[in-house]
Amino acid sequence: MSQPNSERGQPILLSTRHRITAVATLALAAGLPLLGHGLISDNTARTTGGVCLTSCALVLIALLAIRSWITDTTQERSILYDSICSAETEKERYQAAKYALDAERDRMRRDAINAERRAAQALAAERDALRDQFEEERNQLICQTFETAFRLARAGIAEAPATPRVIPFPSQHHPAEGETTRGRGVTRP
Repeated sequence: MSQPNSERGQPILLSTRHRITAVATLALAAGLPLLGHGLISDNTARTTGGVCLTSCALVLIALLAIRSWITDTTQERSILYDSICSAETEKERYQAAKYALDAERDRMRRDAINAERRAAQALAAERDALRDQFEEERNQLICQTFETAFRLARAGIAEAPATPRVIPFPSQHHPAEGETTRGRGVTRP
């Protein structure tokens, strides 16, 4: 049941639903006049044939209606399409939130590194300032100590030591010849 397509020269294939509809229409178109003619002419064979053709056509139409009712997926497809659209929207929102979170994490990391760098520079500057202050105070104390010692020596209250005190080194005792050294059991020659 294919007919050539006038535009492209390709055959048009009819679906099964179209074929069954055509057969049901043909059976109904043939069965009703046959049934009517059989009733008018009081012919039982024609009436029975008309009833059978009409019944078959009605059964085919009923089966087509049931099939289309069972296999009609327009509502499910619209639900699926809505679900896919909402999933895509949710995916885009999730990706946007993820990119925003990554950007915020990178910004916080940069801020933390910069804060650490600034704190290290501030600590180094404070340490240098404290070292300079300590050196200045130490130098002032040394100067004051020398001035005080000089004044005391000039006033005769404090005298400089005549001989410098030397701390003696402890005597080094070498083991005598033939003695064993500690813990090794070896004697010296």
